[in-house]
Amino acid sequence: MADNQNPLSSCIQRTAIDPFGHLGSLYDACQDRVLQQLEFPFDKPPNQFPYTTQCTLAKGHKNQKQNPLEIIGIDEQLQFSLALNIIPKNGITSAMNYPHVIDQYTRVFHFTYVYRVETLPNDLQLLRSWLETMKPGKNATHVIAGITWGIDIVIFIQLPPDDNVTPLIDDTLEKYRAYLNGDSDHFQLTREDVLAYKKLTDTKIYSNMSVLSENSTLHDVFHSITRRKMNHNEHQQINYILCALQPFFSSLPLSDYHYVSLDVSHESKLEEYLFDLSRSLKHLESYFNEDMSSLLCGHFKERLTNAYKQWYDLKNEANSIVDRLGSLVCDMRSGSVAYFPLDEAFETEQQIQLKTNIQNLTQNVADLNAKGHLISDLGHQEFQYCDVVERHVDENDNEESLRGKLIIDQNSDRVLCSSDQLNQNNPQQLKELRYTLVEELERNSKLRLTYADFSYCNFELPNMIILPFSKYHIRQRIKPIDPLVNSDFNSSVSSMSTTAVSMPLVPSILTNKSINILLLGETAAGKSMFINAFANYITFNTFEKIHSEEPLIPIPVSFFIPVGDNYEERLVKYDDVKNIQNENFDHPGQSVTQQCKSYVFHPNFADKSKLRIIDTPGFGDVRGAEHDNRTMEHIFDYVKKLAHINAICIFLRSGRTELNGFLSECLQQLYEYFGSHVRRNLIFCFTHTRTTAYTSGSAGVLLQDILASLPMRKVPLKKKNTFCFDNETFRYFVALQNQFQFSDQNREDYEKSWTKSVMEANRLVRYIRKNLVPIPVPDQWETIKRTQIEIVQLIHPLLETMRYILRNIISRKISSMKVSNQLNEEDTFIDGRDKDKYDDQYLPYEPIPLEFLQNYEISNCSMMKKQKEMINHLSFLYDTSAELGYFLAYSTTYPNGNPFLAGLFRLMTEEKNMCDDYGRSYMDMQLVESLKALSTNYEQCMKIFKVNGKRSKLSDIQQRIRFMYTYPLLSDYVIDSHRISNGTN
Repeated sequence: MADNQNPLSSCIQRTAIDPFGHLGSLYDACQDRVLQQLEFPFDKPPNQFPYTTQCTLAKGHKNQKQNPLEIIGIDEQLQFSLALNIIPKNGITSAMNYPHVIDQYTRVFHFTYVYRVETLPNDLQLLRSWLETMKPGKNATHVIAGITWGIDIVIFIQLPPDDNVTPLIDDTLEKYRAYLNGDSDHFQLTREDVLAYKKLTDTKIYSNMSVLSENSTLHDVFHSITRRKMNHNEHQQINYILCALQPFFSSLPLSDYHYVSLDVSHESKLEEYLFDLSRSLKHLESYFNEDMSSLLCGHFKERLTNAYKQWYDLKNEANSIVDRLGSLVCDMRSGSVAYFPLDEAFETEQQIQLKTNIQNLTQNVADLNAKGHLISDLGHQEFQYCDVVERHVDENDNEESLRGKLIIDQNSDRVLCSSDQLNQNNPQQLKELRYTLVEELERNSKLRLTYADFSYCNFELPNMIILPFSKYHIRQRIKPIDPLVNSDFNSSVSSMSTTAVSMPLVPSILTNKSINILLLGETAAGKSMFINAFANYITFNTFEKIHSEEPLIPIPVSFFIPVGDNYEERLVKYDDVKNIQNENFDHPGQSVTQQCKSYVFHPNFADKSKLRIIDTPGFGDVRGAEHDNRTMEHIFDYVKKLAHINAICIFLRSGRTELNGFLSECLQQLYEYFGSHVRRNLIFCFTHTRTTAYTSGSAGVLLQDILASLPMRKVPLKKKNTFCFDNETFRYFVALQNQFQFSDQNREDYEKSWTKSVMEANRLVRYIRKNLVPIPVPDQWETIKRTQIEIVQLIHPLLETMRYILRNIISRKISSMKVSNQLNEEDTFIDGRDKDKYDDQYLPYEPIPLEFLQNYEISNCSMMKKQKEMINHLSFLYDTSAELGYFLAYSTTYPNGNPFLAGLFRLMTEEKNMCDDYGRSYMDMQLVESLKALSTNYEQCMKIFKVNGKRSKLSDIQQRIRFMYTYPLLSDYVIDSHRISNGTN
């Protein structure tokens, strides 16, 4: 280029999605990224303050593909970089992630306020001399020659699909637009406006200012804009003016600082494919963002798991295609690869196959989602869902055999039989039948409503029916007899041959006709003894009957029992060759039960279901909390082989004056593993209650205090889910078999104990069968999703705590250098309240300090120890954020990459802006540089993890999350987030 040609006349404009650009920063337009900032030795021209405002309101169109970035005016080259994942979506360009299809019911509200504009001097010779002196790196293509600062925000609003309502909403939105654009000096909403505004179905907000993106409604944004227009310190970059470097270096080869803008008009096919691919993936992802596992209530578990796996594979395949094309685009922009139409390089077969696979998976997941909403709606009306395939219904069945397979109790069961096709053909009939049964349930609370789904079986159901097939049950207001309430429990379940079988838990024996009851509790709470006693409760009709026969002893026992007038204690022991290895009586203070084990009982239930009671090792033994955590891991590994759990029974000794501290941890782990809905299936069983008049005793009061202190939704502790047992009668019968003698008074006491415990066992089984909906045992995908949510909740408090500690580390270092008089006192030391928290906190290990923190070590003895502690705490939090961030970004399918890294960038931006607005003190500059070093270390750590193929165990990640809940400087944040996420007021 000749010297008289001014490169400043051919500048290009880019939306400032990277907030770290400053005047004089180098820019790589091939990859649309900001590089390092060059210091310039001359004065820049005075800033311009245009104070310009523009607010537009655009409407979507029917049957027309619309790119959200094109609607808001993003440069086509930048759109390509974003679509090809060359750069991450940030700020206003995050609108590309808009999850809905833009149609005639979409409105796009775009507000831009330009407060100031800064530029480099319009002096070609001055700039050329400066750039030649600085010698920019060859990966740079442009220099930022101008920046516009202010507010840029776009709001996507989804209206209800009602053409009678949309004009009213449009009138209301126009009032907002007119006022913000300056067309109107008066803003007032009428009652009709407010009613119309409330009909908006969804609002998504994207902005160059993160604080505005955090708003959730247009009205919130409206008030925020009004306030923040005046707060210039918060304004961010809107656009960069980029000046090409190559014209300044005309003597150098063309390959240096080379940039070729792609002719996107020739890439229409590829652009359309990328847009369709992105939209179809977002549509598919919207289904996975719903908690379908909870909606489905444990049904279709295998199908859902397979869908998650297919989704993971399809995302990887799509990303692979996009990444390959992105690399090719960068090479063509830099000139290292000759330009050719990308449409020709695209593999049509792969394109078509990927599109077909996405469509098929979308249909599958949409069907699951619809079924999940049906199951959820049924659940709100007290219906239980049943896939009749699980009851072995087939084309050979008739009305009589259907009743046998679907009805447990003729008097209390009402089964609504239908299918997806019948529901679609006659939704009004489905609604009326459901309403009829709900009305009957209101008159008779003892009814059990079931929805029997015939959609997946080969039995042709011609019409919707209700079983038992009698209108009498619906029209007559009668009170059915409940045989479990009006008959003796023993006779109802033990009149047939009942067996108690100990067997290993393998998938082949798992069926939906199994009622799975998990027993948990501290060591010596009486779980194994309860199983032994329970086997006899459901086998022998009366106390006299078991007296005349031998008791069942599924689990080996060893205990002392008082005999005679002097209450002399004598050892009673029964060993079973098959089961003795799982019961160890030789180590007092440790759990007797060594491994989880199932004991399966076959009572005479009408639906032929069996009871599986799972015995587990006790927690709180002398080996400590670490052993207890391993025990819980073993329990969770064991129950993974089950499809569902019907009840979780927590066992406690009624007379305890102190409960083991691990009980709180146990309950929290249950919440983390099963989800918050597990609270409905928790049952509390108190043992040894003869000494507390068959009540929960002091342990019940202590339990109430523990439950009230948990940072989760309230766990119910009521009469209906509390049971009091005294299983001493079982010991009595075992002792009789060992030729022990007892007085008549002893016999009378044990008979009373037997009667009360049998009644409680009766109530327990009835409560589980009739009141509790089975909870699905989470698979790996569900557990990972919950862990993702917990990590995201930790990001903000974790990063803010790291900044807080880093500031104090720098402050102490400066103080040790005797320059503390330059600092505010509040910046120099941690306040007393947080200092106490800090002093009390232990770390699970001593971390390796980050290398750059060695510059802040102190040799002064009086401050050295505290400084080292703070450096250790910061290094530990850095380790934690790296572990959690990598797990989130690379070990899961989390859609937004690594938010910890984005959070570190946000901290740097905030501190830089503070420096620019209020002047740079030595303290502030050190903080900015330290945050930059922290970010650099973090990026390098992620690369090392990725190269080494790091794999984080899910259990380790969950354990670290639990530890962070207890970290004093984070605990207030975390507990509040945890409560909010679980819906606690």
